[in-house]
Amino acid sequence: MKLEGKVALVTGGSRGLGLAIAGALAQEGAAVACMARASEELARAVTELSARGARAMAAPADVTREAEVAGVIQNVAQAWGRLDMLILNAGTWQGAPLAETSEAQWDQLIDLNLKGAFLPLKHAIPHLVKQRGSTVVGISSIGGLVGQPGSAAYAASKWGLRGLLESAALELKKHYVRVSVVYPHNINSAGKAIAADSPERTRNLETQEIAELVAFVCAAPPHAAIGNVSIWPLDAGISPTMAKRAEGV
Repeated sequence: MKLEGKVALVTGGSRGLGLAIAGALAQEGAAVACMARASEELARAVTELSARGARAMAAPADVTREAEVAGVIQNVAQAWGRLDMLILNAGTWQGAPLAETSEAQWDQLIDLNLKGAFLPLKHAIPHLVKQRGSTVVGISSIGGLVGQPGSAAYAASKWGLRGLLESAALELKKHYVRVSVVYPHNINSAGKAIAADSPERTRNLETQEIAELVAFVCAAPPHAAIGNVSIWPLDAGISPTMAKRAEGV
């Protein structure tokens, strides 16, 4: 197992893609802490991971509240003696034409998608720099590479995430902290059953498929860094040389 003995913290780790990422990292031998608001859902997620043989713990915190984030990251590092991987997955989506986007919608997207990455990263850095070859992975979206009609606030938050993490990559390089951004597109977040031979299969990615990519990034050799990675289903209508939506996709 490539991540044996290492410790990961996954934000938004109580369900969906975050839980899948925690499972994929645990499958490679990592201990995983799932950060999300305190809830029965978070408790169930940790119970599920533990039942599958993972070393898992709940890290209850609101990623937009600095005191909560700082305290929980300190607790995780103390509990397991280290922190090697930070997966910035917490986020949400809301769409509306720009002229109809409310201030509340704007604030929610910027707070959760951008501030909710900044605060965990800020407080994880002192622990990450202690481990040679530690890794930060931000989960973005194709919306973090190209503008999309009806999604201006979301795109702004994800473009901001790119700026945050690419700047962090340059700052942390001297400490052997690798920073990557994953840009997925068309995720079957609801977990709907899709037959392997269905045309829909080539239009949707499963959370597990993205989670395995994140685990691959984290398991890269300490002297190697994987930068920005885009992943989309075959029929998403995106050019391999330009992240661009096709009409109607």
